[in-house]
Amino acid sequence: MGQILSQPVTEKHSEKGGDARLAYGLSCMQGWRINMEDAHATILKLGDEKLTTEGRDDDEDGDVKTEDAVSADANGDKNAFFGVYDGHGGEKAAIFTGKKLHGIIRSTDAYKKKDYVQALKDGFLSCDQAILRDYDMRDDDSGCAATSCIITPESIFCGNAGDSRTIMSINGLAKALSYDHKPSNEGEKARICSAGGYVDMGRVNGNLALSRGIGDFEFKKNADLPAEEQIVTCYPDVIKHDIDLSKDEFIVLACDGIWDCLTSQQCVECVRRGIKEKKPLTQICEEIMELCCAPTSDGSGIGCDNMSIVIVALLDESKNETLDQWYDKINAKIAKVEGDSSIKELGNVSPPYDSIYKDLYGDHYSIGQQSDDSGFTPRYGAASSSSGPAAASSRRIDEEDEDIDEDEKSNNKTLANDGAISLQKLLASNAITNENGVIYLDTSSAQSLLAHFGMSGGEVGEEEGEEDDGEQSEDAQIEEIEEEDDDKDKKEEKK
Repeated sequence: MGQILSQPVTEKHSEKGGDARLAYGLSCMQGWRINMEDAHATILKLGDEKLTTEGRDDDEDGDVKTEDAVSADANGDKNAFFGVYDGHGGEKAAIFTGKKLHGIIRSTDAYKKKDYVQALKDGFLSCDQAILRDYDMRDDDSGCAATSCIITPESIFCGNAGDSRTIMSINGLAKALSYDHKPSNEGEKARICSAGGYVDMGRVNGNLALSRGIGDFEFKKNADLPAEEQIVTCYPDVIKHDIDLSKDEFIVLACDGIWDCLTSQQCVECVRRGIKEKKPLTQICEEIMELCCAPTSDGSGIGCDNMSIVIVALLDESKNETLDQWYDKINAKIAKVEGDSSIKELGNVSPPYDSIYKDLYGDHYSIGQQSDDSGFTPRYGAASSSSGPAAASSRRIDEEDEDIDEDEKSNNKTLANDGAISLQKLLASNAITNENGVIYLDTSSAQSLLAHFGMSGGEVGEEEGEEDDGEQSEDAQIEEIEEEDDDKDKKEEKK
């Protein structure tokens, strides 16, 4: 897990948009991570001349306006594009991809021929090359998982490289539009090893937790192999889905900060619960991120990542369907299955979010609570309105004025009262070492182990400011010894 904060940044950045065919809501949140490394793209008209111009690389003369870009509008290109890019090792590769990938795809020969499967493949490969050519990116080592889709009036084409994911809801049942690329997958592992790499602890060369992505050029240095066969490749898998608006409801694109916490079906059901409650798409996104955000950073790392999620509603343009009518259509399906649970071809809604949260993190936690020195502090106020992010409490990390020393004292105090050392803190100490895959624990002294965390043996299990009635303080013991010595001297003088 990457570097984390003492408290999560829960401010959310949300946006919405739509046209006659689609409506979308998007939200992203930094969470527990020390930096925000996610990026995204939401393009309702990929053929827009200005958008295509921005997406392409400048040529040597700085003139990026092309005849093909102009002809796109004339030909009535109605294709939409959505993408989520989960960065690692920095945010630059993700930001570059979010700004450029859709334009690069739009400029490929395959796209002009309406071969969108090949356009996605060529576009991902070309994006890597564009990063290498970019002067500002020349020394950058970051990378990103990329999941994106082109939505035409008839079909959806999803290209994916990495462990972000795109799914869709068909009558409330989840369908995968992408597959996670993990080093432990047999096909991925075979390519990694053939290219001269290895998989250790589920990571590429013991380092990278995903096996495909844009950037990450330290894993793409084999000059004898094409881009598709490198240790890590940006070459995407592409899945095509033909749209059936009588069944197809919405698409969800999200980074692994969401998928680490929810299954694809759980996510569909959570979105449908928000639809049932007539919440705006942006608010549904925000509340799903709240659902996934861990209450503490001392656990396994689940729920401690950056989070980005996009929900795309599929409207029936042929019937001039509005977004409100789309809500009503899905709610009619929900009411039908709630009235007859034997209907298997229709999905339902999720349990209340707080119930899922307790299943994820424990019965003593509730949504909107993160641990602090005194216990659990609510982080969120009332549910958000449709115009902006969910309300957050004023106690955010950027509003706290405590210095580092005070934080360290509080952490030590909490640790002493709890009488427990988290695995994460233990791993960060020098008390354990890892040699050739074997973990060694320094057990030479229990006191030395506790000392790594600013504790003494006597502090564990005692309440702050209290002493065991059966024990004396060190000063009291010294004073008693001195009094005994004085009495002994007086007795000797009398003799």
